[in-house]
Amino acid sequence: MQTPLLGTPTLVDIRGREIAELGSPPARVQIPLTLAEMGAWLPRVTVALEDRRFYHHSGFDWQATCGACLRNLQTGRIVGGGSTITQQLVKMACRRQQRNWLAKLYETIAACKLERVWTKERILTEYLNRCSFGNRRLGPEAASRAYFGKSARELTLAESVYIAGLSQAPTRFNPWRHPDRAERQYARSLILLNKSGLLSDAQRILLSETLPVVGHFYPPHLAPNYVDAIRQRRPEIAGKVRTTLDLDCQQMAELKMRAQLASLNRYDIADAAVVILDNASGAVRAMVGSSNYLNNQLNGATRPRSCGSTLKPFVYLAAIDRRLLTAATLLPDTADAIRDRYSDYDPQNFSHRYLGPVRVREALACSLNVPAIIALSKVGARSAFYELQKWGFGFRRSLEDYGAGFILGNAEIRLTDLAAAYAGLARDGLPTRPKLLASEFYPMTRAASAAATEIITDILCDNEARKKSFGTNSPLAFDERIAAKTGTSSGFRDAWTVGFDKEHTVAVWIGNSDGRPMRDAFAVQCAAPLWAAIMHELLLHDRPVPQPGQALVKREVCSATGLLPSRFSPGKIVELFLSGTEPAEDSSAWFSDTGNLLLPIEYAGWCSSRENAFDAMIRPEPRIISPRPDAVYQIDLVLPPKQQMIELLATIGSDVRWFIGDVPVPPQPDGRFFWQLTPGEWPLKAIGRNGTVEQKFTVR
Repeated sequence: MQTPLLGTPTLVDIRGREIAELGSPPARVQIPLTLAEMGAWLPRVTVALEDRRFYHHSGFDWQATCGACLRNLQTGRIVGGGSTITQQLVKMACRRQQRNWLAKLYETIAACKLERVWTKERILTEYLNRCSFGNRRLGPEAASRAYFGKSARELTLAESVYIAGLSQAPTRFNPWRHPDRAERQYARSLILLNKSGLLSDAQRILLSETLPVVGHFYPPHLAPNYVDAIRQRRPEIAGKVRTTLDLDCQQMAELKMRAQLASLNRYDIADAAVVILDNASGAVRAMVGSSNYLNNQLNGATRPRSCGSTLKPFVYLAAIDRRLLTAATLLPDTADAIRDRYSDYDPQNFSHRYLGPVRVREALACSLNVPAIIALSKVGARSAFYELQKWGFGFRRSLEDYGAGFILGNAEIRLTDLAAAYAGLARDGLPTRPKLLASEFYPMTRAASAAATEIITDILCDNEARKKSFGTNSPLAFDERIAAKTGTSSGFRDAWTVGFDKEHTVAVWIGNSDGRPMRDAFAVQCAAPLWAAIMHELLLHDRPVPQPGQALVKREVCSATGLLPSRFSPGKIVELFLSGTEPAEDSSAWFSDTGNLLLPIEYAGWCSSRENAFDAMIRPEPRIISPRPDAVYQIDLVLPPKQQMIELLATIGSDVRWFIGDVPVPPQPDGRFFWQLTPGEWPLKAIGRNGTVEQKFTVR
């Protein structure tokens, strides 16, 4: 009895509202209260019915015991023991079932000892909290909730009398199975209370005419997938437990999910899951694991599924943080870019369309597969796999099992882990494990620099950068700065959308729990609308993602090349850079004299395709056309020297500068270059927009 009663585990949300009661192994419900929380009447009524001299004896009542003995002799059987409340408490605590004089003696001695160390209030409190009131309800709180749908402190006098009378024989007076017996016991209790002086005659008559209405009230069982997740993580919890859930947020997510699923019948979609996290703490504010818990107890929020493209931001983040790439670096998005690098791997874009040269910003915002693999090759697959584990992703298999495709959807992830990782982006590179209980604490460990994380976040907020893949009016497009990323697994089995504002991260999965594919449904069509509906609701109180900090360098760059603008640049944008990674050269070398974009030979296939909408050309190999390499010229002794000149020509664009040795060759008035033959071996160098080339020639 020295161990305090913990009671039935009862989960409450962040505002103290009850979510669910977790039944104990024998399925008893017990919610301990203080005496003050039991209301004004129930303790007084209980004392009057069970132990009228409770406040005047020291654990044993001689008068009650003698009276009980007399009644037992008269009836020839034990009909009562005259036990005090203290004796009954000892019996409950010791769980002694014997009804003999030896047991009675033990209870008497123990009760007298207990009275010397505990106050009457504590004894009465412990007794009431341990009392059975039928239907496996222990204590007045469990009973009042079950029979009257209210807390014990809210019980009326009539309801207090009704409940107090049940404890004398909870099985015989079970109000759900034997309501007539319970009513007769209520009437007997009124008579006893009247005789004891607690009730006047008028009160007894009035209460006998107003029988309490007993119902079948069951505890709430809200957020069942969330409750199951707590059971799995913390099976040892007991008593009243404050969780991180916000029931308002939970109910909003459930409503939005049901509405969205109702509109997706044409895609053959039956299930969905939603997780909402508080960015500051990593606390789970909502968790919806299935569309119908009664029909499907599988928790889509914690069940691993193919990740689609949702992991790409973390690979680009690692590359930018290590200064291997910038947001302006040009990467190839072509059908053969990977094939030329990896003979055994040939990923394709979902749309089977290719944009050619794309900046990292566009590649990530448009979720292009080919540039993502190139970024992965720069970071290293094993290193990137380790980086993802730092962000909280627990993969079920090894890198060797997944191959490089883990970044495109081969790997399985949990929705809760995805939400936690993106919340780490919202915290500028500090991931943590998602919290289910208010008492939990998980450390935040830096996984990337704040500056590099801000660049990735800015890309995920960029509606302009993603429009080539998603258009201008997709569910991802917000007027405010909201980060968003979608992902669709191969075979259309999983659709994801995840993103965040300043306060919350929302992650959505849509698919079928049995693994069957959806009917050609991309994430932007099915998961993104649900994500956007939830995010719009949160933005009624939340704030958008803040602007990038002052640590980043802003530079105006050429929209086609990511280098500093030149007179050929088709457009200019302002890009973010880590200090020291901003471009130093302009883009002039990337354009022909006619303004066509010049690309390396790896773009040859794309340049010859219909997807080359802006007439980009393959950059000609820089070479000197005249004089030819290692050419030998013979001076003619007859011709005048001014007629013995060679023209200098090279395929390195306009604005060429020529040098014979270290001596510059001046241009002619028409812009052409000529050099008068002079005996000797001459080093020749041409410097132009498209490169530098050198060779030698001889004059005899």
